[in-house]
Amino acid sequence: MYTELEVDEYKTRFKDAAAAHLLLDVRTPEEYEQARIPGAQLIPLDALPQRLTEIPQDVPIVVVCRSGMRSVMAIYTLKSAGITNELFNLEGGTLEWARHQWPLERG
Repeated sequence: MYTELEVDEYKTRFKDAAAAHLLLDVRTPEEYEQARIPGAQLIPLDALPQRLTEIPQDVPIVVVCRSGMRSVMAIYTLKSAGITNELFNLEGGTLEWARHQWPLERG
């Protein structure tokens, strides 16, 4: 159904390799403004069902939240809506990214 993806694996497989993908951040707008992984697109979990048309159909989707729980719920929402892209849950979310001391965008 989906693949768990550790942050270092994400960085190697998608970010550093500049591979086409969608990094979907499903946190709240306030959380997103405080700190986000560069390149992340915000669609809050509660708005996801109404914004499915914004999801590209031709690239892998890496879903991220604060710690990895809401992202799993988002993946189930995507699957239930018929999204057939390859789906990944970013393990540990932005907290794990920050623990590695990798850059975050703010504001």
